[in-house]
Formats: sequence, C-alpha cells, structure tokens
Amino acid sequence: MRAALILATKDLKIELRSKEVVSSMFLFSLLIVIAFRFAFAEAVDSGALSLEDLAASSLWICFSFATIVGMHTSFAKEKDRETLEGLMLCPVDRSALFLGKALSNLVLVFIVDLLSILFFGLFFAFDYDGHAVEVVGVALVGTVTLVLVGTLVAAISVNARAREVLLPILLIPLIAFSVIIPCVTATRNAIAGELTESVRDIVSIAGFALIFGAVGYLSFDYVLEG
Repeated sequence: MRAALILATKDLKIELRSKEVVSSMFLFSLLIVIAFRFAFAEAVDSGALSLEDLAASSLWICFSFATIVGMHTSFAKEKDRETLEGLMLCPVDRSALFLGKALSNLVLVFIVDLLSILFFGLFFAFDYDGHAVEVVGVALVGTVTLVLVGTLVAAISVNARAREVLLPILLIPLIAFSVIIPCVTATRNAIAGELTESVRDIVSIAGFALIFGAVGYLSFDYVLEG
C-alpha cells in the first residue's frame, strides 16, 4: 500500500505542476454544462423537463466523459515519456501500480465531479432541493467504480496503436449499464430526498467496484505485459 501511495502522490504532484489533465477535464465538463443550459433552457422553463431529471442525467454525462479524458492521459503520458517501463521495473508488486494509478485518478476525477455539480447549480440556479450532500455521496460511489474500470481499461489500451479510439470503445459499454444507469437513478432519488429507494442501485454499483477492483488488482501484472 505504501508503494501505491507513493505512486499516487507522484502523479498528483506532477499534475499539480502541469495542470494538464484537470484543466482538460474541467473545461470539458464546463462546456457540457453550458451546452445543456442552452439546449434545454426552453424545455425546463416550459415544464416539459424537470431540473431534477436534467441534473441527474447531465451530471453523469459530465462525470463519464471527464473520466474518459482523465483515463486516457493516465497511462499515455507514462508511455510517451518512456517512464512506464521504469515503473514496471520497480521492485514492487505491480498490483500496487494499479492501486496507485486508481488513487490518483480518483482524486482528479472527483475534483472535476465537484466542480460539475457546482457549475450545474450556478448555471441553472438549482440547489438540488437541499440534498447536495447526498448527490455528492452518490457521485463519490459511482466515481470509484468509474475510475477502477477506467484505470484497468486504460492499461489494456495503452499499448495499442489506436489507444485514443480503443479506450472509449472498451470503456463506454462497460460503464453504461454497470455504473451510469444506476447512478442516474440514484442521483435522481437523492435530489428528491428518496435515496433509500436506491439502496439496490448503490449496492450494485459498489459490487461492480469490488469486482473490477479485484480483477484489476489480480491481473494488472499480465495487463502491463500485454
């Protein structure tokens, strides 16, 4: 675990200096929220679409695409700078590399999640009906699963020639039904103050996190060799 924390700290320090990944994810999420603001303004004003439904769906679109942007750069930078081989030669269990990358990715993506929640509230003058804390909680649970799946898929695709295309092709089908759909439902119920109605969804999301976390931890050695 110490090796994983060291790697995560290294990645976060590099990102703190360059701000490449966070700025890309931040700008991407901001543009999505602005696009939704103008695209659905008339529907929201007329009552044809509720802000609760729009918030639940648009937030998870922001989270998902921000994750894809972040996961792509997670291993791609190591590959391009030829430091991935150095990490593989470190005298530590390679599963620690998976945990370290997942931890750093989780911090970066969750920061963008919080900013997206804030942006939506500002642009739509929406206070989440006083349940913003519950929305953040659901976002955290879902983001953990997104990051675990994304880190594994990013490691699989990093050695491919068309890794920019392969990553979303592999990742989106995996997270669509296991994370995004139940998270949208849970977020909608959280805004309505009925989070207890989504206990099954949250358990399902946590279950997928455990499954993909275990798969990534146990198979990461073989994934990097690929």
